[in-house]
Amino acid sequence: MKLKSSQSSVLLASSIHRWNDVRVYHKEARSLSLNYDVTVIGVGESDDNIVISKNISVILLPFPDSILRRIKNAFSILAYGISPKYHLIHFHDPELIWVGLILRLFRKKVIYDVHEDLKAAVKIRRWVPHLLKNIIGNLAHTVELFGQFFFTGIIVAEDSYLSNFNNNNHIISVRNYVRINSSPIVIETTSKRILYTGSVTIARGVGDLLKAIALLQDYDQEIGAIIIGHCPTSEVELFHELKDTLPNPNAVEIVSFIDFEQIQSFVSTCSVAVVPLRGEKNYEYSIPTKILDYMNWGIPYIYSRLKLTEELFGVNSGGIGFDPGNIVQLENAIHRILTDLNLHKKLTIECRNKIHSFNWISEEAKLFSFYETYLSEEN
Repeated sequence: MKLKSSQSSVLLASSIHRWNDVRVYHKEARSLSLNYDVTVIGVGESDDNIVISKNISVILLPFPDSILRRIKNAFSILAYGISPKYHLIHFHDPELIWVGLILRLFRKKVIYDVHEDLKAAVKIRRWVPHLLKNIIGNLAHTVELFGQFFFTGIIVAEDSYLSNFNNNNHIISVRNYVRINSSPIVIETTSKRILYTGSVTIARGVGDLLKAIALLQDYDQEIGAIIIGHCPTSEVELFHELKDTLPNPNAVEIVSFIDFEQIQSFVSTCSVAVVPLRGEKNYEYSIPTKILDYMNWGIPYIYSRLKLTEELFGVNSGGIGFDPGNIVQLENAIHRILTDLNLHKKLTIECRNKIHSFNWISEEAKLFSFYETYLSEEN
């Protein structure tokens, strides 16, 4: 799309996500920068290697290592949002709902981007006391429902979240589809390395993966993995304990964070990827974006058979399913792909054929249209 003759400025804001979050920066900001002057405000470090696209500026916030820091980050976003420089503020955290409401008092156009089913997500947060999960989840969702009547618009990352906002007529889904690579990454098919990317948590099945690797290493200690992603402080010790009990712990590498575009350099050293989600409600009707990345890169994958994943990826999609939490099935699926080169080749071809059904271009068009509605001269 052509740039406007008089560009509007928009602020994409998060008080807890990194500035180069895949959805916030690599998808939405990069697309919007084709039509608008975009500023991304998010978490980062002063020594981050910030390489940005044209028409994008980045403002860094400190890591939210405490409740006080989260609040300070939110106030920083409020201060920037009030500035007359920005015509629209697009925020990505439920923690910023109160900021969005204040900005509306200043007659700012505000979009709330919903990344997950908040009520269901609270139930898998290990730091939330078990007896309070339902209460906090319902309270958080009530705040969302209240906010929807005041925000200019709402964007959800999954179609299944639309039903959470039945009374809002200014809502669309912009799904986390992928920018399709022109060709797959060349994979070392003889590698015995497994790839995992994403949040490193028990709910996402990383503990199950480590237990499956322990079984695999009982007969081949060269089998290992690279696990890339942020691990909550409350679970770090547990994962290091699981790793240390492996027959060959040195074969498993845990990396806290790598920018999305840099992750691809690790893909070529692995021959199989995993998405071992537990059977939590928050995941039942969500598309695991990591499956789409794996298909795009052309690496065969193993995934948990959940309602939506089995419907979308159960046939000729480049992966092998297993029952969530079933470590023996996970081990067997990994072993099959590691040892059967013909199967590996077949799954790689399926990955690349199927990925064209999940092209970010279709979501980008919806995002542009939504923005045009609220940033047109008539509005």
